[in-house]
Amino acid sequence: MRRWLPFLLVMLVGCSSSSPDSSKLTLRNLQWEHVNVQLVITKGSDCDERSPEFVNSQNFVLHHDQTKTITAPPETNVCWRRDRYPNNPHPEEWSGWSHAIMVPGSETTTDL
Repeated sequence: MRRWLPFLLVMLVGCSSSSPDSSKLTLRNLQWEHVNVQLVITKGSDCDERSPEFVNSQNFVLHHDQTKTITAPPETNVCWRRDRYPNNPHPEEWSGWSHAIMVPGSETTTDL
């Protein structure tokens, strides 16, 4: 078994698809049947700003008991917001922004 351990460690590290300096944030919906989410990755502090510090954005739906994991590049922040009224959503009516300052190599889970 000891002869295989170094080989297995190399294989596990080699299969990793993200940089060791990247971080992961998992968003989880434990409350609503479904909820629309808007997510922004930025190097700045303003989630609405689309300056050169802006990295990426995405919109998605999380159903009840569903999670979504986001991998953030080094030196970025992750912002997200959800429907203001998840049980009766209106287009473009969002909650306020929530922020995560990502620490390199960290993994965090939070509820919406």
